[in-house]
Amino acid sequence: MDSMETALKQYQADETAGLLLRLPVPLGEKVWRVQRNPACHRYVREAETFLYGKVVTPQLIVEPISFTLAMLDDWGKTVFATKSEGEQKVRRQNGLAK
Repeated sequence: MDSMETALKQYQADETAGLLLRLPVPLGEKVWRVQRNPACHRYVREAETFLYGKVVTPQLIVEPISFTLAMLDDWGKTVFATKSEGEQKVRRQNGLAK
């Protein structure tokens, strides 16, 4: 019991010192990232504009990816816990917000 009490005190001391990090999701968990669509490059846009009068291929897409610590800075900007949050961000960036 004494070792658990010591571990708890150490945990509390580390938390007070700001040494603990709270992650939005567990490492390796599937998250959704908004990124440029590799299929929507210059030649595709030019062809679609010629054929349809406008670009129809989405410029941004939402893809699943495993969460890593490197994604913390992008959390809530381009990396989201759910696909619907990512799709909502794409709609907002395209001016189609609901």
